[in-house]
This record gives sequence, structure tokens and C-alpha cells, in this order.
Amino acid sequence: MNARAVSYGFRLLLQRLLGLVLFLIGSRFSADYHVWVYFGTNLVLAALGWVYIYRINPDVLAERGKVVTDSPVWDKWLLGLYWLLHFFVIHLAAGFGFGTALAENVFWAGMFFVVASSALAVAAVRVNPFLESTARLQAERGQFVVQAGVYGVVRHPTYASVLLSCLGICLVFQTVWVYVLALLIAALIVARTSLEDTMLLEKLPGYSTYAQRVRYRLIPFVW
Repeated sequence: MNARAVSYGFRLLLQRLLGLVLFLIGSRFSADYHVWVYFGTNLVLAALGWVYIYRINPDVLAERGKVVTDSPVWDKWLLGLYWLLHFFVIHLAAGFGFGTALAENVFWAGMFFVVASSALAVAAVRVNPFLESTARLQAERGQFVVQAGVYGVVRHPTYASVLLSCLGICLVFQTVWVYVLALLIAALIVARTSLEDTMLLEKLPGYSTYAQRVRYRLIPFVW
């Protein structure tokens, strides 16, 4: 058993549970079935994704669990802000805004994007053994350009999955502060994508050729 991969899985589930706790604090422990569907689905998707990748390549999960790396300073700041906002603050804000009547069709559209976000992230981790949580060059691991699977469509599919997640949570909770925070998270992801892409173009052999073939960073036919 890969202890670091298992530790990462526990932390992943703990993130989801803490998000639920913060929502309940914000909502003064008020919830309806929409809340349980959203958080339950997130918890199940995280567990299933971890199990699936663990069976294929537990080492990539162990690497994603590293919290101290030699990534650039800009990455540490952007990652820290993203992590705080995406997993915790936005769910607290969703709790504060809870109580407004939700448009049922919009809610289920949001859940579709939540599931799609998770599926895209797992598809990226499945084919990329260098997909750490931080943005850095991994010369010590013999890093090369991954072009298989979803990397044949966009160059940063895990960041694209975050944009889907932002859209999903907006449609699920339908409150102003969730919209504002989701836009901020999306802006952080766009900035991180731009900076990481520039770093890879400059320093990772073969990446510039790959970028000429796969033109879009996050959204096909857009950017």
C-alpha cells in the first residue's frame, strides 16, 4: 500500500467534509435535499476518483499529496488562495445565502457540471504521471510532455475542470456571493494557467511544439 497516496485520499475526503461543515455553519445548520445531493455527490466523486486512480497509478496520487515543493513563488500564492476559496470560503458563503428558493432545473444543470468537472479532472490524472498539485518542472522525475487523452484537446484540463466546477456551484446555490467568489476563483485559475503555460513554453523541452498542435489552454476555440 502506498502510504502517501492513502494520506492524500483521506485529506481529499476531509476537504469535502470541511466544506459541508462550513456550509452548515453559514446556514445555521439549515439544509435541504439540494445541499445533501451536492455535498454527497462531491464526496462520492472524490472517493471513486481516488480509488480509480489508485488502481492505475498510486504514485501520481502520492505526488499530488506533496505540500512542499520547489514551485515558483507565484504558484504558492495562487495555489494557496485557490485552495482556501474553492474548498472552504465559497461553501461558507453558500451557507450564508441559503434559504433562497432554487430553480430546480438550474440546480440539476449545476450538478451536471459538478460531475463533468470531476470526470475531466480524473481523465487528466489518469494519463499524466507528472500532474502534481503545484506548478513546477520535474527534471528529477524525467518529465516529458503528455499529449494523450484530454491533453489532445486542451493543454491544462485540470484547470479547465475547475472552471466547470465554478459554473456548477453557481448554478447549484444561485446566490450573489457564490457568483462573486466563483468569478474570483476562475480569475485565479486563468492567471495560474497563463503563468504555468509560459514557464512550460520556456523550459520544458517539446512543449512549444505541443502548444502549436494543441492551441487552446483551457477552453476549446476560445483560449
